[in-house]
Amino acid sequence: MTQYAVLTAVGEDKPGLVDSISAFILECGCNIEDSRMAILGGEFAMLILINGEKSGVEKVLKGAANVGERCGLTIHSRATRAPGAKGSAKTGAIPFQIEAYSMDHPGIVQRIAHYLAERKINVRALETRVSSAPTTGMPLFSLHATVDIPASEKVAEVRKGLEDICASENIDIEMKPAG
Repeated sequence: MTQYAVLTAVGEDKPGLVDSISAFILECGCNIEDSRMAILGGEFAMLILINGEKSGVEKVLKGAANVGERCGLTIHSRATRAPGAKGSAKTGAIPFQIEAYSMDHPGIVQRIAHYLAERKINVRALETRVSSAPTTGMPLFSLHATVDIPASEKVAEVRKGLEDICASENIDIEMKPAG
């Protein structure tokens, strides 16, 4: 029976990190099913979902920290359930995309995340970035999220609440069905 585990890793960015971790996972007889990897500042961060036979997943769980130490990464691993398994996704929820843009200032993520949490809206994925405006070089903030809105929520009310927050924070926001 296929088992699953999730690994998180972070450490100073350098060439070969993805190669080392993916080779270790393969040597244990497992497969990378889903992953997110990015350089944040000078650090490289990984979030990896693996699958494999029970013995292979156990090898990954037991050996991940040692492999990370050799690579200069701090790795945490734990068993998890299959994607879509009961309890792993919100049933009766509708996925939506949220995109927000603004001049960068503190509190944008927290204000939006707090509003979503109050309404029991699960954040499935969230990515933020600060870049420089082309002409002025001013810091521009962008947020891209996929959320699960419970079927019991009125989408128009969720949208209106987000728009109210964004109006007070001078943020441009768009919410549309994911897909």
